[in-house]
Amino acid sequence: MGKISTILSKKEADLIEKLIARHGLFVDSRQIYEQLNAEMTVQEMKNAIGKLVKRGWLVRLKRGSYYITTLESRGIANISVYIIAQALVNNAYVSFETALQYHGIFDQLLTTATSLSLSKHSIKELQGIKYEFIKTNQDNFYGWEEIQTEGRTIKVATLEKAVLDMIGIRKTAYAMDLVLEKLRDYKDSFNFEKLFEFSKKQTITSKRILGFLLDRAGLDSEKIYVQIKDNKGSSHMTADSKKLYDAKWRLYYHNIFE
Repeated sequence: MGKISTILSKKEADLIEKLIARHGLFVDSRQIYEQLNAEMTVQEMKNAIGKLVKRGWLVRLKRGSYYITTLESRGIANISVYIIAQALVNNAYVSFETALQYHGIFDQLLTTATSLSLSKHSIKELQGIKYEFIKTNQDNFYGWEEIQTEGRTIKVATLEKAVLDMIGIRKTAYAMDLVLEKLRDYKDSFNFEKLFEFSKKQTITSKRILGFLLDRAGLDSEKIYVQIKDNKGSSHMTADSKKLYDAKWRLYYHNIFE
């Protein structure tokens, strides 16, 4: 987005003021059209919106959806990734490292904000942040909370569901190692009863991995073990986990845990 021009016509300034008063900083094309002069043609209204986008007063989030910038915000950079992610796809919740960061246990710079969604969406990049939406099924669309922030409602995975999503969907050595680190270093931040309850809806493989990681973190894994002890199959932690085997969990695990 280019530099904001502070010069607005009276008509444009009135439009921006009325939109913010009525709808807040997030608006769609219909709301803008309703606020514009009823005598304008559709093309004239499109041109008016295009002019505000070009001059930086409107930031296009997706087709027909905009964020109104102000002289105070100077663009979209001061809006949290959680609000932007929710504005991009409403029927989704933030998870993985993005949720861990919201809960205060991940302090690395995020270049991608990841959400789980019930439908497929392409990656969107705004202000150097990629917004990724991973499609999941209805059975896995749980374990999130609605939170009010900056006048908006956002959906964020609980800590417990965020780590389960990483185990069940990411399936990489990095993800497993990160989950182990968080379980070990922030054990007082987790609600383990909630973790055990959420785990009941997960796959056998995810349960085995979670139990293995709880053991490695020195935490009680008994409530996970009782869920899988009668299953005689075996699972792989990652696609390349083929040699090292944990007999208790019937799990081939990655060599980073050797």
